[in-house]
Amino acid sequence: MVINDDVKHVIEGTAFLSLVTVNPDGTPHPIITGKAEVSGNNVVFGIYKMETTQKNLTSDNKVWVVAATLDGGPKGYRLAGTAKAEGKQVIFTPDKAELLL
Repeated sequence: MVINDDVKHVIEGTAFLSLVTVNPDGTPHPIITGKAEVSGNNVVFGIYKMETTQKNLTSDNKVWVVAATLDGGPKGYRLAGTAKAEGKQVIFTPDKAELLL
């Protein structure tokens, strides 16, 4: 399982996260999202707009998420994996987590 207690603490302890999808031309499409919830080994984002993100996920489901917090000292993670838009949520499943701070 990629999301351990420390990664979960950072994800759920930050007010904003960065979510990056891939545009059809191969360029990155980074956005800032609000809070996310960890459910098992998934990170669940509520969809607010995210039109380009949702469109990108239909052609390329690769996603990167960056989360950082100052709670308990500076700490951050970069997570890589796949995602899908489902209903009013983007569900991200990481296959790798890298400590940044």
